[in-house]
Parts: sequence; structure tokens; C-alpha cells
Amino acid sequence: MTEPADPGFAALVALVGRIAQILEAGDDPAARCSAAATVEELQALAAQHGSGGAYGVDLAQLGEALAAFTEWLRAPTPERETRAERAMSDLQAVLGRGLGWDPARADAERRAEYRRQARAALDEIFPEKPRR
Repeated sequence: MTEPADPGFAALVALVGRIAQILEAGDDPAARCSAAATVEELQALAAQHGSGGAYGVDLAQLGEALAAFTEWLRAPTPERETRAERAMSDLQAVLGRGLGWDPARADAERRAEYRRQARAALDEIFPEKPRR
């Protein structure tokens, strides 16, 4: 995807992208605190454009997504995380793949890391014995 010509749209995509990264990071209180500031920036950016739509994004949809992010950031629960992920997917459909949020890729990377860690632990516990 080429960079958006409008700096406001690029800022919107960048802010939503940061929230997406925090969603992928998992349970990190410092990241959630940082994300709360990002959500406030995003709300201010949306408010600059008044009612209706901005950059092809329905501000009501954006407001609902921000509410989902805020709820999850303030009091994370599996249900709120699911709602935030759904809101992120909806925004990604509107804003394009430029957000870089790919939960399936992140999940695959996480599983691969778990396998590497498990293999390293097993290798440490059961070092190879010389064959006779």
C-alpha cells in the first residue's frame, strides 16, 4: 500500500496501528497505559473532523472502536479483548492493510516461539548422549 497523501489520514492509520501493536503484545500494563494516551490522541483527531465521516471512516464506527479499546485498556478481560480485536478488524477493513495488524501472523509467531523455548528446555534437560 502506498502512503496516504493526506497527513491526517496517515496520522489516523498510524495511531490505530499503535493500538493494534498493543493488542498483539498481550497483557502489558505499561503498554496499556501508552495505548490509553494513543486512544485520546485518536479521539482528538476524530473530533477535529466533526460529525459524519473523515477519510472514508464513519466517525460513529470509529467512536465505537475507541470505546471498545478504552474498556479493554481500563479493565482487560477476555470479553473486552475480543471486542477490541473485532473493532480493530473492522477498522482494518476500512483503513486498509496498512495498519499491519495480523492476529493470525502474531499467533503463528507466538506458537513458533513457544516451540523454540520448549525445544531448548528439552535439549537442556536431555542433552544428546554419544551414540555407540
